[in-house]
Amino acid sequence: MNKKIFICAGDPSGDIHAARLMKKINENINVDFFGIGGNQMEKQGLKSIVSIKDISVVGFWEVAKKYNYFKNLLRKSEEIMLENQVDLFLPVDYPGFNLRLSKFAKINNIPVVYYIAPQLWAWGKNRAKNLIGKIDTLCTVFPFEEDYFKKFGIDAEFVGHPLLEDPEFDISKTENHKNNLIAFMPGSREQEITRHIELYKQCIEILKNYDSNLSFGIAKSSNVSEEKFNQLKKIDKVEIYDNSKDLMREAYCGVVKTGTSNLEAALLNMPFVMIYKTSSLSYNIGKKLVNLPYISLVNILREKMVVKELIQKDANPKAISNEIIRLIENKKDYDCIITEFQEIRKYLGEKKATKNTLEIIKQYLD
Repeated sequence: MNKKIFICAGDPSGDIHAARLMKKINENINVDFFGIGGNQMEKQGLKSIVSIKDISVVGFWEVAKKYNYFKNLLRKSEEIMLENQVDLFLPVDYPGFNLRLSKFAKINNIPVVYYIAPQLWAWGKNRAKNLIGKIDTLCTVFPFEEDYFKKFGIDAEFVGHPLLEDPEFDISKTENHKNNLIAFMPGSREQEITRHIELYKQCIEILKNYDSNLSFGIAKSSNVSEEKFNQLKKIDKVEIYDNSKDLMREAYCGVVKTGTSNLEAALLNMPFVMIYKTSSLSYNIGKKLVNLPYISLVNILREKMVVKELIQKDANPKAISNEIIRLIENKKDYDCIITEFQEIRKYLGEKKATKNTLEIIKQYLD
């Protein structure tokens, strides 16, 4: 009889990492997958109960507006868990929803292996206590996280970062940057595209005036309609890239919104300026809660300002463009950033995240 796993990822990045883990599980165990995910997870056998587009939202206010929707989705997920007598709950990042479902799973004696630990270390030293009693094993993707969570009596294990398993991040493929190509990474959610599109348009206009030989690439996530990019497509020397890794691999430097894409850019050796823009309410709430001097994962991992961070009103066309021009004109600064990126790759090591996580999952399914 097949084992039954309820798996839940709530954004495109989680969908990719979860799908790679599901593939590894399918190769070793006969499993039926239930839960929530995107196209990549569905290719591995998941029948998602909702579209990942409907739950891929960021910001306190943005989530609050969908409170009833998420409440009903949580209840539906709980019912599916019980009706199908699942053997394991496998949450993938997405803590706001997954921690609530983890609590329910533990109450009902369903083991919980949490893949890609929520970044509670960013939200104050006591936030990790929220995990106590809600999970069995926490799989961390950054080395420092293992010791951090163990301080709270949580069974945490560093499994490696899943990005390193992606052949697109092979270091040998990151040496073909085009000197005149500038990348823009607006995000993978429609609300992020809406917030950034006009900003990027103005940046491109400034940079074209600075150097008419520059060309520009815009990354488009597969779950975002191409219509969102119509006003950028009309601009000369602008190309839309369906594969963001191809763009970062080719671009000389870029503009990247905060999130996993910062680490992706670092692993692909593309220097960048990080920007962060959200609603005023979400920003003010987050500012009071976040307990870190930096926002970019690159700066957090190196514990210093490696890439420039432009936040809210500071993330304006002039400031962003000036930083890109600095990267173009100052080869010394550019090379220093590349060196820091290489240190991050060394720090993350060579562990195989999906293989190590599979071994942990096996222990509970056996």
